[in-house]
Amino acid sequence: MINTNPDEEKNIVPLENISFPDSFFREEVRNGFYIPTMMKRYWAGQLQMLSDIHKLCQKYDIKWFADYGTLLGAVRHGGYIPWDDDFDIFMLRDDYERFFELAKKEMPSVYIFLRIKDIEEGYDNYLGRVVNCNTIDCSENHLGQFSGCPYTVGIDIFPMDGIYKDEAKEKDRLARAKKVIMVHDAVEAADELGSLAKNIEFLLLEVEKENHVHLRRGKKLTHELNKLIEKIYMECPVSEADQVAMMPFYLQYGNHIYPKKAFTESFGMRYENTTVQVPCCYDYKLSCDYGNYMEIHKGGGMHEYPIYISQERALAEKMGHNPYRYTFDANAMLLSVRRYMSRMLTPAPQKEKKTVVFLPCRAIWWDTMEGLWHKYKSEGHDVHVLPINFYDANFLGKVGEMHDERALFPEYLNIEDCETFDYAGVHPDVIVIQVPYDEWNTSLTVHEFFYSSNIVNATDELIYVPCFDIDDPIDDDDKACRGIEILAEQPAVVNSDKVLLKSEKQRELYLKKLIELSGEETRAYWENKIEVSPYVGKDWQKQIESEKTEDCGSETVDSSECTDTDAEVKHAHTGKSSDDDAEREAQWRDFLGKYADRKTVVYYFTISTLMYHGEAAVDKFERVLDTFADSARSGNLVAIFVPQDYLTANLDKAAPLVRERYSSFIEKAKNTEGIIWDEENLSLSYIDKWNAYYGDTGTTAMECAQRKIPVMIENVKI
Repeated sequence: MINTNPDEEKNIVPLENISFPDSFFREEVRNGFYIPTMMKRYWAGQLQMLSDIHKLCQKYDIKWFADYGTLLGAVRHGGYIPWDDDFDIFMLRDDYERFFELAKKEMPSVYIFLRIKDIEEGYDNYLGRVVNCNTIDCSENHLGQFSGCPYTVGIDIFPMDGIYKDEAKEKDRLARAKKVIMVHDAVEAADELGSLAKNIEFLLLEVEKENHVHLRRGKKLTHELNKLIEKIYMECPVSEADQVAMMPFYLQYGNHIYPKKAFTESFGMRYENTTVQVPCCYDYKLSCDYGNYMEIHKGGGMHEYPIYISQERALAEKMGHNPYRYTFDANAMLLSVRRYMSRMLTPAPQKEKKTVVFLPCRAIWWDTMEGLWHKYKSEGHDVHVLPINFYDANFLGKVGEMHDERALFPEYLNIEDCETFDYAGVHPDVIVIQVPYDEWNTSLTVHEFFYSSNIVNATDELIYVPCFDIDDPIDDDDKACRGIEILAEQPAVVNSDKVLLKSEKQRELYLKKLIELSGEETRAYWENKIEVSPYVGKDWQKQIESEKTEDCGSETVDSSECTDTDAEVKHAHTGKSSDDDAEREAQWRDFLGKYADRKTVVYYFTISTLMYHGEAAVDKFERVLDTFADSARSGNLVAIFVPQDYLTANLDKAAPLVRERYSSFIEKAKNTEGIIWDEENLSLSYIDKWNAYYGDTGTTAMECAQRKIPVMIENVKI
C-alpha cells in the first residue's frame, strides 16, 4: 500500500535537493510492520546518497532506474517496502561504466566505489556498490551529512547487458561463461577436492584458449576469474541488442531478460517525500521479476535484518550501551522488582470505583489504548484522558519544537489539561501510558515528568500499552521479530507495573527477549508483569461489539444506550461525527452528479500499460469504454474512468501516434453517457464508496481488495 503516514509532509522535494522534515524520522508502523527511528535514518542516508548519484547522472545524461525491492516499493508502497533496507538501481551497461568512471572523479570524497575491476581482491559482486564509509562513524560531521546514521550506508547498482541477436553467438557466450564460473568455484574449493584439484590447471588452460586471455595464477586467481566472467557478461554492446539481461540471474536461471525498449523512457515516481526514476514499463519489469508483485511477502532477504545490526552490536559492545536507543538497564529493573515485591506484600485496597488517568500522546496512537479506556468507562470508574505534548528530538540529543495534538482527539473523550491536573493530590489508582522511550529516542521525546521512570511514582499501578499496533510475525524468521525485540527493550517495559499486549505471540517474544537480557531467574517476574489483553490494539472493537451485543439483549439495558455507544465506537479511531460522514456522502453524491443513485465501477489504467502496449493499449481502452457504455444504458451503473496521474503527467513520453489516439479516446470518453472522466483522480478519495474495480494492478487495486471491493485485473490482449 502507499505510505499514508500522517506525519509525512505532502510536499514532494526534488531528489537533487533532498531534505527531510523532523517527522520523517519518527518510528511508525506500515502494513503492520514496525519501523524504528534508526531504520528511518538509514533510509534517509541512502536517499541522500542517491541525491548525489542523481546529480551526477543529470549532469552527464546518464539514465538510472529504480530496481528490485526499490522499484517494488515505489509502485506498491510509495516508498520503501516497510521490511526492506536495500536500495537498488540499475543502469544499462554503457551508462554503468560511464557512471563509475565519472563518479570516482567528481562525487564527494566521502564515497567509496566498489566494482570487481577496480578492486584487486575482497569484492566479488557482479554489481557495483557505492558506500559512504567503511567503518562506524559517530562524528558530528558524518551524522549531520547522513541524517544521524553512524553506520555504513550503501546503494547497489546493477548493470544490464546486451543479448546477442545471433543465437549461436549467444549460446557460445553462455557456455563459456558457465565454464569459467565452474572453474572459479573449483579454484575456491581446491582444498576440498583433493586429487581432483589437479584437473583445475587443465580447465584453466581451456578457459584461457576459449576467451583469448592469460590468467595470473596464485592468490589472485579467483579475482582474475571474476573479472573474466564480468568481461564475458559485457561482450554484447547494449547498442547492438534488442534484449538486455541481468546477467548473473539470466545465466543461472534463464530469466531476468527484457526487451530493451522497456527501458527507453523513465519518469519520477513518488518515493517517501521525493521521487525516484522508474521505467515507464514498470509493470512489465516487476511482473517478470516477481509474478504477482502486488501480493505481499514479508519474509525473504539475503542478509540479517536490519542490515546494520552487526555494526549496531559492535558499537554497543565498544561503548557499553547503544547511544542511539535504550539499552536494558539491570539497575532500573531492580527498582521495578522492589516495587513489585512491595505491592505484593502490601497490596493496595480494592476499590469499586477507581481513578484512572490515561496519558496518550499522538492522536494516531489513541486507538491502541481506546479499548482499555472503554473498559474502565463501562465499569463505572472515574476516567480522565490527558494527552501529553511531545517534542522533536535529534541524534545530538537536542530538543526541538513542541507538538500539542489535543484538538485531534475525539470530542467525546472530554480531554483535560495534562499540565494542570493535580497528580499528587489525586494520586490516581491507575495511570495508563503509551510512550515507551523516556529520553531514549533520537526523534521524539516528552517532558521528563512523563517519563515512565518518573510517572510511576504518581500512581499505585502504572500500565504500559504499546503505542504501535503491529502484526504478529508469521514465523520465527520473520523480520517482524526483530522489531518486537526493539519494542520489548524500552524503559516503559522495565518501569511499569503491568504491560498489556494484543497477542500471545507478541508476549512470547517479549518474554524471550527480556529473559535473555535479565536471566532465566527473572522469568516469573516478567510472566506476571506482561499480559495479553483483548482491550489493546486496533482490534479491541471486536471484543467490545461482542459485549455490547450481549448487553443489548439483556432486559436491564436500554436499547438507546447501546445505540449511543455504537456511534461512539464507530467513530473512535478518527474522531469523526455522524455529521462528518453525512458531509462526505454529500460530496460523493455531488461528484457523481446525475449518476448519484447508480452503482459505481472504477476503471483505472496506468502509464505502464500505455507505454508498453502502445496502440494496443488504446484499443483496449476503447473496447472497455464501449462495454461500460452499453452497461450504463440500463440506468443502474456509472463507470468512472481514472487515468493514473503519472500517465497524464508523462504522456509526452509516448509515441506521437499513441498520444494522438489517446487524446481522441479522452474526448470520446468525456462525451459518453454513463461515463465520468476523472483526470484529477478525485474519486480516489472515496474508495470506500466504490462498488467494483477494474483495471491495472497497483496500490488502488490492492486497497480495494483489502476493503473487500470486487477487483478485476485488466488483460490488454483480451
